[in-house]
Amino acid sequence: MPAAELHDFAHEDLTGNALHNALRDARERGPVQPALFGGQPAFLICSHQSLAEAFRDNARFPPADAYRITIEPVQGVTFQTMEGDQHRLYRRLATPAFQSRVVEAMEQEGLARIAHELIDRLGARRSADFAHEFTHRVAFAVISRMLGIPTNREDVFRDWAVGFLEFPRDPAHSRQCADEITQYLLPILAERRQEPRDDILSGLVAAEVDGRRLTDEEILAHIRLLFSAGASTTTDALGNLVYTLLSEPARWQALLDEPTLRAGAIEELLRWETPVAILPRLSAPRAVVFHDTEIPPATFCLFAIAAANRDPAVFDQPDVFDMHRDSSKKLLSFGPGPRLCPGMHLARRQLAVALDVILERLPGLQLLAPENAVPRGAILRGPARLEVKW
Repeated sequence: MPAAELHDFAHEDLTGNALHNALRDARERGPVQPALFGGQPAFLICSHQSLAEAFRDNARFPPADAYRITIEPVQGVTFQTMEGDQHRLYRRLATPAFQSRVVEAMEQEGLARIAHELIDRLGARRSADFAHEFTHRVAFAVISRMLGIPTNREDVFRDWAVGFLEFPRDPAHSRQCADEITQYLLPILAERRQEPRDDILSGLVAAEVDGRRLTDEEILAHIRLLFSAGASTTTDALGNLVYTLLSEPARWQALLDEPTLRAGAIEELLRWETPVAILPRLSAPRAVVFHDTEIPPATFCLFAIAAANRDPAVFDQPDVFDMHRDSSKKLLSFGPGPRLCPGMHLARRQLAVALDVILERLPGLQLLAPENAVPRGAILRGPARLEVKW
């Protein structure tokens, strides 16, 4: 494909099937294809086999380098932007707090409570933008509760978190929101050091590995990571799930009639319309060869998860949404290999609980203006609006 016709995956919305068609065309030409990213030459890795290999190849595709450019300037240094022993140490320090009884209690009771609260807020209304009222709020509320943020400050904290995620599109606003988060959390951290509670902040304060503890700034950076790597992706996944089920009412009715299909619907959604469609990585600081393609040093390589998850070499009829499909072991949505997403279990639980609550409370939910709800975006992907009635 001539350079003038290459898609720029950093800037194009590629709404609905436009993205999947572009990725299919690229995959059919070969596992590694030229592309653009932010106006710069890039390579798209788009077959299931090549992408599974690339995810596990930290030598040719060092995972931290792209994060250092795209998010570290505002998020701070986390295990996401570290390599080797340093990555392993900080991951051991940070992740136990997110596998604690705080998270277990949230899974057992808190997730449903938050979902019910948000639907309660709808009151006597019979229509709403469900993205604004529900799907854009659930994951942020979950993190706020696990951190121990007072509930009367959740909406303000969510606005800061959403603004922080706008880097690098609006770096000044992003830095301002990151500063607001910092100034709000610092006195709370000081309190937790003196009087620990049963929340994630206290867990991060208490974490110790080989005599090493996290500093306040390291804790704050990993809290920001929760929002950039956890809340935003779960938000988009939930929006994609609601859109996908409501855009063909027979799917919604099937889940009402057969609740056992719900787990399969979530796994299929993560394959069919994954919230991280393309994950940017940088190649090694030396030229490398990958699947017979020479890649120059420090070049953006676009891990096309959405293309791999629809590779016909692995998935039968890949463009069909099939709730009976068993594909969880083949999914690349959570990044297999040493950088497997540590929050994937909680993300799945959030989707499952939210879906159960919506089906219970709003069984007659219907999508209005479906053309406005189509998932968009080539990197993070989800619907901006979900106009519904019930």
